[in-house]
Amino acid sequence: MDRESVLRDAFAKQAQWCTRLGSPFTARLMEGLGRQLDRETVSGRKIFDWPGQADAHGDSVPLRLAGALNALVRRGRVPDLARLYPPNPLPDLETLSGAALAALADADAEIAEWLEFPPQTNEVARSGILYPGLAVIAAETGLPLSLFEVGTSAGLNLIPDRYAYRLGGAALGREGSQVLLQPKWTGDKPPAMEPRIVSRRGCDRNPLNVADAAHRERLMAYIWPDQAERISRAEAAIALARADPPPIDSADAADWVEAVIDEGAVEGVVRVLFHSIAFQYFPDDIRSRIDAKMEAAGARANDRAPLAWLAYEQYESDGPRLTLRLRPGGGERILASGNAHVQDVCWLDAN
Repeated sequence: MDRESVLRDAFAKQAQWCTRLGSPFTARLMEGLGRQLDRETVSGRKIFDWPGQADAHGDSVPLRLAGALNALVRRGRVPDLARLYPPNPLPDLETLSGAALAALADADAEIAEWLEFPPQTNEVARSGILYPGLAVIAAETGLPLSLFEVGTSAGLNLIPDRYAYRLGGAALGREGSQVLLQPKWTGDKPPAMEPRIVSRRGCDRNPLNVADAAHRERLMAYIWPDQAERISRAEAAIALARADPPPIDSADAADWVEAVIDEGAVEGVVRVLFHSIAFQYFPDDIRSRIDAKMEAAGARANDRAPLAWLAYEQYESDGPRLTLRLRPGGGERILASGNAHVQDVCWLDAN
């Protein structure tokens, strides 16, 4: 396909994903813009001339535009478009597309600038599958955990012990937390062990600071506006993170892992490298370097200073899987499956 066809196809595919993940409004917005977006604005030309891969496996250009429009609506900057946004009734495709294109023309410079930012949703619901994974590590080692997250965004999944959970009938985490995660659960129950986290640290090439109002705006703009539960959950998680923000380094993921994973070795503590729906966005050489470093560090791990690698990522063609490599010990094992927003969890590990 030519460049324009590839770009329009990226919008169409994003619309399909939004439908699957329960956002009919964003799906309709993506479908309409994919059909009607043109080169009449700076933003439109920037999108059509995008130099990299535009779809969700690359730079997620459709979601960049959706985030920009949502930010403008949340600011009160484009009232005509805002009147079509949730909680108002779902508009027809032509009406929504027309209002979105009018907003694009009205706020062209602001949108063109916003397109430079990669989407950073920092989906808090992923702690609903990561936390039981941490419980497995705690149960199998009997040790406290030191967390290291790559692709951490604002670090909302670096504080999973501040959230409450209902997982397969089991109550875990901090009882009474403002954030309660209770995905639909099938399969075996996770370990009842509460992981004790003694340190936490993350990295991101473009970290977001929960103390910065502009950064908080970016976080919220990427949450689809017809998903009220996700919006309220993110707001509550941001409030918890602001009370005691986790340390986040601005760094390349491979450089960071190579620098910190050995440095973080402490007797009597498990080092846990983890990430969620992030690895697919890393270049091949970055992934290869992290894999090589974790293999080398794992070969030196022992029972008093274990090393764990917990990943919730796209697994072949079957959707996201939670996998664990715990050293010393065996190879990679699959703990659970779910979707990108962790509305459902199927626990596969029989403990």
